[in-house]
Amino acid sequence: NHPWPIFPHPKGKEFVDLDEDLQYADIVNACKDGYSEIELVKRYSTVGMGPSQGRHSALATARLVANETQRSVAEVGVTTARPPFRAEKLGVIAGRSFEPERLTAIHHRHKELGAQMITAGVWWRPGYYGQPKNRDQCIRDENLVIRNNVGLIDVSTLGGLEVRGPDAAEFLNRMYTFAYAKQKIGMSRYLLMTNPAGTIIDDGVACRFSDEHFYVTATTGGVDNVYRTMLWWNTQWRLDVDITNVTAAYAGINIAGPNSREVLHKVCNDIDLSPEGFPYLAVREGTVAHIPARLLRVGFVGELGYEIHVPASQGEALWDVLLEVGKEHNIQPVGIEAQRLLRLEKGHIIVSQDTDAMTTPQEVRMTWAIAKKKPFFVGGRSLQLIDNHPSDRKLVGFIIEASQNESPKESNIILDGNNIVGHITSVAYSPSLNKIIGLAFAKADTEPGMQISIKLSSGMVIQAQVVEMPFYDPENKRQEM
Repeated sequence: NHPWPIFPHPKGKEFVDLDEDLQYADIVNACKDGYSEIELVKRYSTVGMGPSQGRHSALATARLVANETQRSVAEVGVTTARPPFRAEKLGVIAGRSFEPERLTAIHHRHKELGAQMITAGVWWRPGYYGQPKNRDQCIRDENLVIRNNVGLIDVSTLGGLEVRGPDAAEFLNRMYTFAYAKQKIGMSRYLLMTNPAGTIIDDGVACRFSDEHFYVTATTGGVDNVYRTMLWWNTQWRLDVDITNVTAAYAGINIAGPNSREVLHKVCNDIDLSPEGFPYLAVREGTVAHIPARLLRVGFVGELGYEIHVPASQGEALWDVLLEVGKEHNIQPVGIEAQRLLRLEKGHIIVSQDTDAMTTPQEVRMTWAIAKKKPFFVGGRSLQLIDNHPSDRKLVGFIIEASQNESPKESNIILDGNNIVGHITSVAYSPSLNKIIGLAFAKADTEPGMQISIKLSSGMVIQAQVVEMPFYDPENKRQEM
């Protein structure tokens, strides 16, 4: 209990609590206003209520109050300090994640087939099938299975939303950038969602099964946000539409590859699978192996393929049947790593990997997905303004010869002289093309045929050639066959 010296600040700023930005005068004023008890001083001035919880300021405050009230520090006391009292490692504080771990209906089959599981959002998905020591070769083999034969991919984690009601088409017209009012029944159409600032937040497809019924897909990690966003907007619009998140109700299997139609013929008797009866981007309802199903003919991997959506309780049974009837064609399960490589070869973006919180459709070559004649959609006004103020970057495709000693990695930076102008968003070795291919943000004036400079993790700078997109099957003959 000794006098507490006050060292005047040249500008009169004698700080007591740096957490709360409190000075000597704040404590004095609290006492003058009648709050002379230490706990009242704390609540009146908020001293000790910051991250340090009083450990930094308690003694200083007690001495100042003692001085103002002509008492001893022992009589004044100190405020209650809360832990931690000393530095703690974040690992001790963090504990377990509060997010649930979700498994698809086919999860245990993947484990039996030797899948190496990885996380995708809150879901566990098969990364690839085989031993970790053979990871790269397993992924390349699975890539070629789809390109040359037929494979199965579990896509149950993709979001599924039922949008029903007289205003269903109008609702999608407002929520997404494309036009859906005149979309034909039995066809699907790409979806691109932007926020009011015009930046990309999700994508998927809209499948129209009747005038008042759309089945909408969303990304694995984005579906919950999309669902909440839809509900939020419709509280303002009051459209006559019902929106239901049915992600957990369905299992999804993508059968893809040149032989996928032949395999599907064996278990699908009530749907015309011919190119004329079931063209690219068409959707159908029927039965597959006597299981009620929705079939979507989409081309994320760039080959003839069908997404089959069935009740989750039947997902494992359908998986088993397709593997059995596909033995004649040596059908193989394919993991998410090969799927990502397949989509990269086709130049398809993955939202949140090839985009960030500031990415606009213009920057990723997706102005074709914007219906500019619509009177309104979320983000439409911002996109019009962006058209008049072009970005200084854009997403480009590049190739590097496979003989390169050190391969670039995602997030490696793109240089223009000594200036950072972008970064790699996706990159991999393509067994179909025997080249290293990738997507990267570069300067807006970068065109095919030009070179970009990539700074590798080692610090070495290499050159890559910018090329037209997509890398594989630019005429889309494979997926439309």
